[in-house]
Amino acid sequence: MTTINATKGEFVNLINGLFQVQELKGKKFGLAVSKNIATLKEELQHLEDLGKPSEEFMELAMQVNEISQTDPENSKERIDKLEKENEDLVKLRREQMENVTELMKDEMSINLKVISEDLLPNDITAKQINSIEKIIK
Repeated sequence: MTTINATKGEFVNLINGLFQVQELKGKKFGLAVSKNIATLKEELQHLEDLGKPSEEFMELAMQVNEISQTDPENSKERIDKLEKENEDLVKLRREQMENVTELMKDEMSINLKVISEDLLPNDITAKQINSIEKIIK
């Protein structure tokens, strides 16, 4: 295990990269990916919790989605009206997301299992390598 220092946003990008490579073959590689995903999930859970929309907002989002699918020609006008009717709810959600965005800039340290280059599967792509390079040594 190695202590990695990065912003919370960089760790979110890293976990997304690990999800992209979790189907690649290789026992040692797979173990490292799996352990790092578990660690990152635990360490970043508070961000997920803080970013979770309220039930009321989810209902509004479903209404917006339905309008955009069933009446695309008039959807902008109808959605604007619906958002205006729910202005406080929309404002709260925007503030919530702004707070999460600010938290993503915070630095943190997490102990992760580094992956040596020789453990990388032969069929890994450059894009996949770039998404997990923070833990490749």
